[in-house]
Amino acid sequence: MKRRTFLLAAFVLLLAAYPAAVAQPKRLVIIKCDGLPYDTVDRLARQRDPQSGKSVLPWIDHIFYQRGTRLSNFYVRGMSLSAPSWSLLDTGQHLQIKANVEFDRYTLRSYDYLNFFPLYISGIVGARVDMPAVEILDSLGLPLLADAYAHDERYMTFSLFVRGGPRYAMLQSGLQNKFLRNPKELFDEWTMGLEFRNVVTDQLLRELIQKLGNPKVRYLDLFMPDFDHIAHHNNDKQSQTYVLKQMDAVIGQVWTSIQKSPWANETALVVVSDHGFNTDDKVYSQGYNLVKLLGSRAGGGHHVITKRRLMLDYSIKGVNPLVPLITTTTPDSYYLKGESTVYPTAMLDFDGNERASVHLRDADFNLLHILLQQLQRNDLRPEIRSAVTGAFFATIERRRKDWQRDLDELNKELGALNVAIEQQRKLWQAQPKKFTKEQQDAGLDDAAKRVFVQLDRWLAEQREYTYYAQTMNNLLSLSNELFAPAKLKIREIIPKESMGDHNTIHQLQNYVVGLAPNGLVLNSDGSLDFEKSFLRIDYFALLHGVSVRNNVQRGITNRPVDLIATRVPRELVLPLISPLINARDIDPDVIWISAGADRQALLLSRKDANGRLSLRYLPISNLRQDADGKLQFKLIDWQAGLPLQMFEDPKLAVPDANRASWLNQWHTDVEWLEALHQTKYSNGFVGLHEELARHPNERLSTDDPALSAEAKVMRSYARRKRELVEPDLLIVAHDHWNFDV
Repeated sequence: MKRRTFLLAAFVLLLAAYPAAVAQPKRLVIIKCDGLPYDTVDRLARQRDPQSGKSVLPWIDHIFYQRGTRLSNFYVRGMSLSAPSWSLLDTGQHLQIKANVEFDRYTLRSYDYLNFFPLYISGIVGARVDMPAVEILDSLGLPLLADAYAHDERYMTFSLFVRGGPRYAMLQSGLQNKFLRNPKELFDEWTMGLEFRNVVTDQLLRELIQKLGNPKVRYLDLFMPDFDHIAHHNNDKQSQTYVLKQMDAVIGQVWTSIQKSPWANETALVVVSDHGFNTDDKVYSQGYNLVKLLGSRAGGGHHVITKRRLMLDYSIKGVNPLVPLITTTTPDSYYLKGESTVYPTAMLDFDGNERASVHLRDADFNLLHILLQQLQRNDLRPEIRSAVTGAFFATIERRRKDWQRDLDELNKELGALNVAIEQQRKLWQAQPKKFTKEQQDAGLDDAAKRVFVQLDRWLAEQREYTYYAQTMNNLLSLSNELFAPAKLKIREIIPKESMGDHNTIHQLQNYVVGLAPNGLVLNSDGSLDFEKSFLRIDYFALLHGVSVRNNVQRGITNRPVDLIATRVPRELVLPLISPLINARDIDPDVIWISAGADRQALLLSRKDANGRLSLRYLPISNLRQDADGKLQFKLIDWQAGLPLQMFEDPKLAVPDANRASWLNQWHTDVEWLEALHQTKYSNGFVGLHEELARHPNERLSTDDPALSAEAKVMRSYARRKRELVEPDLLIVAHDHWNFDV
């Protein structure tokens, strides 16, 4: 099976191989293959090599097809993205990490879960010991599978969730093995071009095989990104077969080493992948540039932040892996020309090909910024100045209650953070600075480094959030009586390098990007006419309306965007669905999915007394939100063309006569999966809930009465940081379209 456009599944080859007489293996060896689809492995394992007469993948066939077992339908619950998928597999818990890169809206701090380079650079001075994803999971109290084993009982290679710090000796050994060999072999390779891609993988394999001889090591894993790398760039079967044969040989080496060890009958070998691939050798993936769209006049004239540079393969600057943020400056900005690095207005995570996450700057920040720029002009007529001043303070008053509440909570959290920093500083000062070999083997040196890493991270967060809080306090402290806009510095009252709060649905449907072509317009009473004075964009309509002219592949739509999804507060939905559903039972997170104005749905969830999850899909159309926050939408019948296209899919595992009736009911996530897994979107319905819902986590809960007041505040702080990385919009591409340009 292939991962299609919104198949949020991991088509995983899960293979356990050990003698049937062994009930409980004492050693676990896991080979983690990034992006390896089950169907590709299965096809090649069953295919015979005409020269040898054996399987094209002889080791996989020998170990797992002939002697082991496999699962042909294996899913993780979320998006088909490496960091979230490995998070699910490595923890067995609901998603807390929901992208390959995440951005903090208040501070623009980036969490790049795929970048190994900062770990190795910062690790030299002890400022980093774990990958960013591990740091996040640790802060949430979610252990990895490897944490079930003591430090000296496990051997972990490179992975997105590697724990225990960089091993510089491994790099040294890898280079030595590369160059310290037969001079003729080295010269022959040099004449053809030295190959460095496998230096690390080869050395890790050598080390893993060596560790297999140590009876104390009971958990070993080997990360193999090879197939994912090749499949992102080559959709032909020859390239994919070639790299899979190489991986098969590695699996064979590991298996042979296990068989030679005295503990072969007590060892389980598992090969697992995080997700599959939407690849077809007859179709190439078409890219659509969302950065260019957002930077255009039609898209809002945004200065757009990304984590990776556009056209990376052709960018000299792109070779620097330590740049945390990349801003693509637009000449089409309506009011922020020349201020792209100070006031970016959009953040885009397109890492993941067929999906993208978008943060847009708080629309009221835009509005206040534009009004203040106008007030700092010297040529405004008195009546215009009066109206603009009134609009400026009216906007602040409209947001004051929410902003002040968030500011009070953030200041309270910063106070608790200050206390935690001082405690952490004392803890760091008490740590030993030298460790014996036995202490290093037990991981005590890494544990000490983590104390410093936590302190260093908190100090950076304290500095960044304090600036945001101080600037927001300056804004809320402005008074009409003492207002002197010419003397104000915009950077001191509107936070720079910040997106501010999440936008409401109304703001996203009426997003302020600049002054209207005719400039500022007054109402008959002398007040500012907001509707006529500002240029606005409906981002749902804009994105669904995107199309390309030259549709060069038959069967591929000329519209890149398939779905747009975001969360809606339950309280806004209740008045409109309570006649149909006992709405008080539903969870706080309602997910709105839009495939166009007349093709939309609400994804509802609830839990029973035992905590078992159930989901319901509610077809709607034309969801709108007014300026006062009130929602409007129309409940509609099941029909073709709704998001995820369940109703019309012939592979829906529900009797045709009962199709609409079944779809209209609550079902558990497993029941939905059983009904949908062979449809075009497979487990996309369950995956959307996993991706967009806020899943309860003990470390984020303040309900425990045994917690101290400071502990509760620190948990609120941890929850804020997780919520601040949530985007305004999740955009999903149509089949064989992608946003990774």
